[in-house]
Order: sequence, then C-alpha cells, then structure tokens
Amino acid sequence: MAPPGLQLGRSSLVAQTFMKGLIRGVFYGAIGVTLFFLCLVPLIVKHIRMKQAKKIAAMKAEKSPKIRAHQGLETSLRPKEPGKSRVTPSPEQRILEEQDKQADK
Repeated sequence: MAPPGLQLGRSSLVAQTFMKGLIRGVFYGAIGVTLFFLCLVPLIVKHIRMKQAKKIAAMKAEKSPKIRAHQGLETSLRPKEPGKSRVTPSPEQRILEEQDKQADK
C-alpha cells in the first residue's frame, strides 16, 4: 500500500488533468461551433436573399404592364399546335428555290 500522502497527490493530479482537459474541450468546442456558424451564416443569408428576390420579382411582374405585355408576346409566338414543328429549309434548298424563281422571271 502506498502512503496516504501519495494517493492524495495522485487523485488531485487526476482531477487537475481532468479539469484541464474539460476546459480545453469546451474551449475548442466553442471555437469549432463558432467557425461552423461563421461559415454557415453567409449561406443562410444568401438563401434568404434569393427567396426575397424571387418574391420581389414576382410582385413586380404582377404589377408591371410592360412585363405582362412581354409575357403575352412570348406566349403568342409559340406554335398553337404543339405537335407540329416548323422545318426550315437547308441552305442548298434555298439556293435552288431562288434559282427557280429567277429562271421563272
């Protein structure tokens, strides 16, 4: 058996080491959490601003007659029958058509 003085020294050394580790753990944990939120906050702010910008754009689109007219033009330019597509002639066909027109004259 060890003398009682050495056992008290050991237990106080263990308690001291435990307290140092606990304080370091809390300190490093606080630094880690702070860094995490410092990196996360700009992403959250960006997300919130994007949502607000979309809402504002939607509100402006509802209020502005110019944007409504522009949207009306876009929809009127679309083909009325979705199944049919417009086929543009190839450059060779255009040249042949022009030559036929000139020959007819």
